[in-house]
Amino acid sequence: MKRMYKIMMICFLMLTIQNALKAQQVLEPGKLNYFINPKVNTLLYKDTLYRGAREFKALLYKTGDRQIMHLYQKHQKNKIFGNILGILGAGMMGAGVGLASNNQQAAGWILIGSGFTSTIVGGYLIASGQKNLLMAVHLFNEKHHNRLPRVQAGIGFSGNRIELALNF
Repeated sequence: MKRMYKIMMICFLMLTIQNALKAQQVLEPGKLNYFINPKVNTLLYKDTLYRGAREFKALLYKTGDRQIMHLYQKHQKNKIFGNILGILGAGMMGAGVGLASNNQQAAGWILIGSGFTSTIVGGYLIASGQKNLLMAVHLFNEKHHNRLPRVQAGIGFSGNRIELALNF
């Protein structure tokens, strides 16, 4: 049991460190931007923040692109089934710990193992759903956003002059 606890703590710390390393996210104007934080599945498009599937479903369906709609539907299915498996897995692990501590060790460990497996599969499905939504966002940006010109400005020094360069 101590070994399982150590493994779970190491996984938790790795995920925490991975999220802490992402300090800033570049927001590209005129494009659909996907946020994992502050709330999962948050999109920003043309100064409007879409939180959750109910709010950005209309935006994605408005494009009429079958591939974007398909990726959105896969995202929703994976998210729903992943959450169901995660909740069931957590309940099974809790019941398994209860059985294992009441002298029903075999049944308890079976429930703990199957609950842990169910939780892992649920987490994978949720991550896969987020990947599908991210692919839908990339496809949306490639096909349906207004392309803004890239303007670059630079200042240069040469000898006793200062120069300003604008690139369009």
